[in-house]
Amino acid sequence: MHRFLIAILAISLSTVAAAKDKKKPADSQEPVVFGILSQNVGCVIFREYRKTSGMFWGVAVTTKTVSQLEVVETQNYKIEQTTWNETQQEDMNELQRLAVKDKIKFVKIPNKNPTDEQLEKARTSCKQPS
Repeated sequence: MHRFLIAILAISLSTVAAAKDKKKPADSQEPVVFGILSQNVGCVIFREYRKTSGMFWGVAVTTKTVSQLEVVETQNYKIEQTTWNETQQEDMNELQRLAVKDKIKFVKIPNKNPTDEQLEKARTSCKQPS
């Protein structure tokens, strides 16, 4: 029975590892612009990261992934909340409400540790009308 459980766990983990290998490296991903794209008065740059938690239930492994947006820098705008849960519809609705109310453009860098190049592209996206 013990070997059977180890075999199931090994297969599960190898499947997860294979799926991660197929993904595009985060360093090569371009910033994503949303909110008010033209005639905006300010801009907020976020970094996107995912938190994964897991539990082992005897013969099964469960995982939960939550996507977070964290403020990296702002231009001509002060945002009070610095972390937003991208998987919560209420948080995304609130960001959209702020964008419309205050005429704000948002730029999301899909990388937990943004490179200097990605940060520079995000800053350029803030200044350009989309």
